[in-house]
Amino acid sequence: MSLPNAVLRLSTDVLADINDDERLAFAYAHGPALSGFGEEAELVCVWETAEVPADASDEAVHLTVTHFQDLLDQLGRGEGWRNPSDEALHIIGAFAEGTLLADDSELGSKARAEVTEFPQALADASRETVAAEADLLAKRLGDAADSWDLAETLTSGLHRAYVALFAAGGYFFPGHTNRADFVARYLLGDEVPEAEAAVWDAARSEHRAEELPDAWRKLARVVLDNC
Repeated sequence: MSLPNAVLRLSTDVLADINDDERLAFAYAHGPALSGFGEEAELVCVWETAEVPADASDEAVHLTVTHFQDLLDQLGRGEGWRNPSDEALHIIGAFAEGTLLADDSELGSKARAEVTEFPQALADASRETVAAEADLLAKRLGDAADSWDLAETLTSGLHRAYVALFAAGGYFFPGHTNRADFVARYLLGDEVPEAEAAVWDAARSEHRAEELPDAWRKLARVVLDNC
């Protein structure tokens, strides 16, 4: 399969100038151009150095092998996924969806083999968290004093619910960007999207304090039934 134009540009215009550097362990591209949901792509270079080289190109994201492996290990322990901003889920999930462009060290291929075997600890931890916090989040949503509290609770709760749902199928949740497209690709049926839509409807309702807790509990049940 030929690479998308955005990835070809990164490979020929950016990576070509970096690839001869012996400090480069591996490089990969990821983004909507590879997932099929857009035309953008990002290059990530992983360096076998103590620190990212000071002269590293500003047209790529840069990590050290040690940092990358630490993020991979976090997910293997069932950690690094609880919040939307957690780096481990974001970076390793993107790596799993991406494609290797350089790998002289073969460390990239080794990491690829690791993510192919989805970490059971992540699936277990995320499912258990959704079950454990269902009633707590329902109460917090009902008691939310203002829109900020409501948004924060919904955002973090939905993130963890989708992490669990995707993990049950052996996928890393890619985050809110293109979420609907990934849900349509990986999840069968409309049960979960409909339950989420009911949560948002309840959040906008004049009777939010009464309706939203019930809607959240229903969403949690639907997610757990599909895990």
